[in-house]
Amino acid sequence: MTPREVTITLDQGNSSTKLVVYDAHTREELACSVATESTDSETIKEQLCGYKIVAAIGCNVAHDRSLKELMKIMASDIKLELTPDTPVPLKNLYGSPETLGADRLAAAIGAAALIPDEDLLIADIGTACTFDVVTSDGEYLGGNISPGPGMRLRALNRFTARLPLVSGHADFIPGIGSNTVEALRCGAMRGVVAELLYYSGYGQTRRIVLSGGWAPEIAALLPDDISYALRPHLVNEGLNHILHYNLNR
Repeated sequence: MTPREVTITLDQGNSSTKLVVYDAHTREELACSVATESTDSETIKEQLCGYKIVAAIGCNVAHDRSLKELMKIMASDIKLELTPDTPVPLKNLYGSPETLGADRLAAAIGAAALIPDEDLLIADIGTACTFDVVTSDGEYLGGNISPGPGMRLRALNRFTARLPLVSGHADFIPGIGSNTVEALRCGAMRGVVAELLYYSGYGQTRRIVLSGGWAPEIAALLPDDISYALRPHLVNEGLNHILHYNLNR
């Protein structure tokens, strides 16, 4: 049986790497896994067994780590790392492209490929919140960064004398807290929602594309009339789009 031809994308963060496998021709997502420093190469090889790897691409936001070891496992002659010099299908207008997180740019490109020819707000809601803007003309303008819900709650506990440490996770989050725990949780979670609504409508209406670990819970708090796309592997989608863009140049 002829092995299926695939492309591999690697989104390497500070504590783990998200590996997503795509069909090389249809670009359909086939598999996703998370590798940590304790994940051995044999485990990754087993996950990729039965595929023919046409090409691989990765991005790395952990400056003390490298993609090299993971790339060695990829049985392909075509291996790319997203850097400021990599050709991409967006015009990057960021003032200092060398300091722009590769994951932010990849997510923006993934969103623009998903929803072309529209003004977009790409929000990655994780440890930090990033809010990035892409125009309908295919221009990446940059964006803003603020603390994620968990960081907000930890900071309120750490830098005050009496506020407790509260989890942002709850089955129900009211609009206004009726006690201190609710006030903290609502402030953190609905504060992110307020930022989303502000940035999506600031100057003009932008379609919202959400990603990141907190994204499903934040999406559940958005008003019913707000349209959004929830994409858990948005960075990997963008990396795959960048890879094909370079393969076809």
